Amino acid sequence: MRMKAILYLALCLSLTVALVQPVPAQTGATCGGIGALKCPEGQACQYPSGQCNQPDLAGTCVTVQETCPKQGPKVCGCNGTTYDNECELLKAGTRQAKKGACGNGHKG
Repeated sequence: MRMKAILYLALCLSLTVALVQPVPAQTGATCGGIGALKCPEGQACQYPSGQCNQPDLAGTCVTVQETCPKQGPKVCGCNGTTYDNECELLKAGTRQAKKGACGNGHKG
């Protein structure tokens, strides 16, 4: 009986450790979500647009340029900040509220 208890305790401990450590996602793979999956270096998690207050939202790992272009279509982040382009938004690690500038008082 004592051996079973030790075995169950060891199993629970190993499962807890495995679940606590986020595993890096691969290019094109799901990121974010309830598992808080991270993208590899040089990539960012691109979430669906317009879902700012969605908890545990999953996205897709996409490659982000090392240097973003100086211009492009502006995008509004869920944090209320207008970014020069989607590349800048991805580098900031925020979700996209909508295409275009945020406007007055927009908070995603």
